[in-house]
Amino acid sequence: MIDRRPDPVRDDGLHVFVPALMGVGMIVSGILVLADCVQTLLPTGRVRRRQQVSNGAKGVVTSIAEAAGHDLVGPDFQQREWRPRWAYFLGVFVFSLLGGAALTAGLLAFNDDAGLLYRNPWMVGLGVGTASVMGIVSVQLLFFGIVHRRSFRAARVLVETTWFGRLKPPPSDPAEFAGALRLLHREGAT
Repeated sequence: MIDRRPDPVRDDGLHVFVPALMGVGMIVSGILVLADCVQTLLPTGRVRRRQQVSNGAKGVVTSIAEAAGHDLVGPDFQQREWRPRWAYFLGVFVFSLLGGAALTAGLLAFNDDAGLLYRNPWMVGLGVGTASVMGIVSVQLLFFGIVHRRSFRAARVLVETTWFGRLKPPPSDPAEFAGALRLLHREGAT
């Protein structure tokens, strides 16, 4: 038997690692392309950028007004507003469907005698926990869909500060933007 020396090209140990790394890179690239496509379909990014520009412009105007001895009062451009009723009812349907699917998947994994998770109580716990969270969100969305703008103050605050409300686009016309801001004279200022 001939003593074989390792070939540095064939026996480098990368024959599995490099293709696996390339495959992961392709998957990540595909996910990023898909995320960019979804982001262009949703108007949230554009509205958020407009809100940032409006807040920056408001900050510049506020600092100039304070230097001149005035206070500036204007709207909060980061505020959210109510979604249409149909969006809340669609959310109820989607979150109820997701909760039912999570509960079903957990129970099926628990009862699958050929699976690795057979009689594993974690599957029931995960299914019930996920279904409970989705159910709570569904009930909240159902409440917003039924009561909508006639709800009490706490619900309005929840809509205006969380994802339950949609981003309110700031005025795009400079005249409307300027009209949204008011100068107040400070007491004792000359």
